[in-house]
Amino acid sequence: MEIILLQKINKLGNMGDTVEVKPGFGRNFLIPTGKALRATKENKDFFENTKAKLLEENNEAIKKAEKTRAEVEALKLVIVRSASDTGILYGSVTTRDIENLIAEKGVTVSRKQIALEKPIKELGIFDMSVILHPEVESKIKLKVVRSLGDKTSNNGDLANFPDEINTELNESLLEDGISLKTEESDIEESKQETDTEKKSPEQIETE
Repeated sequence: MEIILLQKINKLGNMGDTVEVKPGFGRNFLIPTGKALRATKENKDFFENTKAKLLEENNEAIKKAEKTRAEVEALKLVIVRSASDTGILYGSVTTRDIENLIAEKGVTVSRKQIALEKPIKELGIFDMSVILHPEVESKIKLKVVRSLGDKTSNNGDLANFPDEINTELNESLLEDGISLKTEESDIEESKQETDTEKKSPEQIETE
């Protein structure tokens, strides 16, 4: 099936190109969604007559997409989820979750524009793309962290928790652990000294 592309389609061509596609792909997707026209003489003439207008509209769409890309890439996206000790989520993170998370930051992106091969089901940092326009793609990172309780999960405080504070907390916990271990050692040594004092000289000499 021969069609005229009304916009750039990855792996097919650019606006105005006449290309061959499978009939089902053309009839069921490209033509109904306004991405292409059948390559008839009438449609070729129509495209030539409206080409200037289509190019202008496409350039405006690109400018808008570029602005959104800058806004999206400036976001620090963190989503809180409950997970097992092995890091497996109780549930999953979907494109709808990511769409809502971005919307909460004041940026509008459709979940259909978020390129996620499959739902996220574990803790970690994930790279993904947001296709804002056939010619504008945004690369983003999403950090999925363990829930610290309903209060933190609901108000998103963890998303604004600076890494420096996390580091200080970890160091504090480490110091507490060392301090606790030292105190336990002191208690053990004190106990041993007390037991030694209770023994007679003969018992000590025997040992």
